[in-house]
Amino acid sequence: MPSKEGAAAAAGNRVLLRPFSRDDPEAIERWYEEAARAAFEGRRLEELQSEASGETAWLLAVERENEDNPIGLLEYDVRDGWLRVPFIALAKPYRGWGYGSEAVCLLEEWAVCSKIAGRFQAEIHVRNGLGLYFWLRLGYRPAGGDEFNWQWSETRDKMPMVRVAN
Repeated sequence: MPSKEGAAAAAGNRVLLRPFSRDDPEAIERWYEEAARAAFEGRRLEELQSEASGETAWLLAVERENEDNPIGLLEYDVRDGWLRVPFIALAKPYRGWGYGSEAVCLLEEWAVCSKIAGRFQAEIHVRNGLGLYFWLRLGYRPAGGDEFNWQWSETRDKMPMVRVAN
């Protein structure tokens, strides 16, 4: 199992991933509700925090280089060589500029280099067309029904997208 600090070392050209801290909610509250609605995510920030504080799920803050406030959140977990991203959200002014894509690529690179995962899954709400396009651009595809020996998504309104590292 990876350590919570593992992905914290992930720094790209424009973004940095770091563990979500207890000081972050104040900065994130301004934009989280709108971002969660855009992703068709019903969890409040407090719910997301508590779910991602367990042993297998983690929450990362996405920051722009040389800035102190998070511009996004990325939730992930790891199981049986799969890294899953059930939720990613960015504040509205930062969407469409490649920050989310860079954050996902950094997380994947960290997982492959750390040898904890080489297969990736994202979950998107079936009505989230922009989310589907986001994951397709990153090389993900809709998962086939018999592709997994376990079930990540607990609801029928989520669509699993998968990708295997090169």
